[in-house]
Amino acid sequence: MFEIKDLRIYKKSLELVKEIYRLIEKNPKLSKDFSLCDQLKRASVSIPANISEGFFRSKKQTKNYLEIASGSANEVITLLKIINLVYAIETNNLQNEFTILSKQINLFSSKF
Repeated sequence: MFEIKDLRIYKKSLELVKEIYRLIEKNPKLSKDFSLCDQLKRASVSIPANISEGFFRSKKQTKNYLEIASGSANEVITLLKIINLVYAIETNNLQNEFTILSKQINLFSSKF
């Protein structure tokens, strides 16, 4: 039986949440920007949370939750760009990872 833990986009989204927390932890100046860090954490956590919640719903609802997850991935990309601009912290690799994830979520969503 196929389970949420078998879904690649779910596993990848969890890995990226961990990377977001590491980014914040490694950068003391950034970690003091509580509102930006909170928004970044909430947006990144929203991705696997919405994938998971949608996984157990009807096809129509699943598609909706996946669209929300993709939107959150795009929000994270924007927040990472802001971090790069304001704090001069290299975030291009993470931006690319979230861009790929967003595309994968959209592709998976198109199957519903």
